[in-house]
Amino acid sequence: MHRHELSVLTALKEKRRMSFGELLKQSGLGKDEAVWAISNLEKQKLVVVKREGEYELRISKEGEDYAKNGLPELAILRKASGKGASMADLSGKEDQIGISWAKRKGLVEIEGGRITVTEAGKRASREGIESGTALRELHKDSTAYKKYRGSDAIKELVQRKLVEIKEKEALGEVEITQQGILTLAKDRQAEESIEALDRSAIKNRSWAKRRFQAYNVKAPVEAAVVAGRHPLRKTIDDIRQAYLGLGFTEVSGPIIEPAFWVFDYLFVPQDHPARDVQDTFFLGRPSELNIEDAQLVDRIKKEHEAAWHGEWSKQVAMRAVARTHTTSVSGRYINKVIGEINAGKKYELPVKLFTIGRNLRNETIDPKHTTDFYQHDGIIIGKDLTLANLFDVLTKLYKGLGIGNLRFKPMYYPFVEPGVQLLGKHGDEWIELGGAGVIRKEITGIERRRINVLAWGPGVERILLVKKEIDSIADLYGSSVGWLRKMGGV
Repeated sequence: MHRHELSVLTALKEKRRMSFGELLKQSGLGKDEAVWAISNLEKQKLVVVKREGEYELRISKEGEDYAKNGLPELAILRKASGKGASMADLSGKEDQIGISWAKRKGLVEIEGGRITVTEAGKRASREGIESGTALRELHKDSTAYKKYRGSDAIKELVQRKLVEIKEKEALGEVEITQQGILTLAKDRQAEESIEALDRSAIKNRSWAKRRFQAYNVKAPVEAAVVAGRHPLRKTIDDIRQAYLGLGFTEVSGPIIEPAFWVFDYLFVPQDHPARDVQDTFFLGRPSELNIEDAQLVDRIKKEHEAAWHGEWSKQVAMRAVARTHTTSVSGRYINKVIGEINAGKKYELPVKLFTIGRNLRNETIDPKHTTDFYQHDGIIIGKDLTLANLFDVLTKLYKGLGIGNLRFKPMYYPFVEPGVQLLGKHGDEWIELGGAGVIRKEITGIERRRINVLAWGPGVERILLVKKEIDSIADLYGSSVGWLRKMGGV
């Protein structure tokens, strides 16, 4: 018999029966060692084991918000009670999430953009929504799960990723059998079996007179969390869902570009400080990248020379750089879509596109800056678009990300006119999230009365700063497993 099994039986000999926790103390074994030994002894009918159901319950940040403030579908019922409400009256989460669940549950009906409450919705307004009630109770006391285990409310909360539940079977009380007592007495008279063949046993040939212990590879061990979503990856996924919920289409582009798409096409002068080696990473191999559209190059050359009153160099525009912003992707698609519209291709306006990607800048690292960072860019190509449309979209987008406190202030950027800076609250300080505005006609190549373009390019990591989930952007690029577990990633 293995020494771990002997330790378990010896510990049980006096009291005959004890809890798993007490058995660990009495036997001196580790948890995995004791579980393995008990499993083997149970198969041999030397012990009897009572098992208990255990669970781990975790409420997501979104779930905590709903537990405190109510589900978004309940907010819709409040707005639509009485005479109903318009879809335009809904906030970000209500529009993207609440209306979907309210419809699915039959709480509301929508016709002609008007929302009316059904009879089921009126009952829910009076009596509450079961999943919302369950969420509130779980937030106060996780043991409330026993009350709701197996219910539709729990299934819904899990489906919506508002709660995460891991159920597992745990060892309860362990009792030694009469056969176990007899076996223990017998094995005490014999030598222990060999669990590992070491140098000493080989040298003195003690193994020849002893039995080798068989390994049970199927014995249960303590569950381990092996993977999870990194906070930055989760934020990127949340941004993607927020855009898709507003009807945008995702696009992408290369991270290594000719300076033309990063600077020149976006109307950044060739002597602008952003092009210096202090700010931008230039490549050595290749040092230049070709710009294929000669007609576009000629137009941009004329626009630069007319506006900046200096000679424009194609060689400078061909220099290979690591993109400093994802606005280079937006630029490529502005040129593509407007070019196809001019060529007669039919587009249903507005065209709404977004991209999320990695960028590199030669920055001094501090809590708000790193050399390697992510940005999300959005563009809307349409007619009669104004700053009011821009503010509306950005407000809805950030509400969907859990940020409702934004500011816009006038700001100069070479590629927009007018331009605004988007600010978010970080503690007592308002910090820049990114720039936005109406793309200049020098970039689009057409008069704004025909088509105009709204654009924005905020940072991704700063969303976590504003939401107070991190104190420094550098935290996201560390390797501390403890920090990741604290953030819920592992």
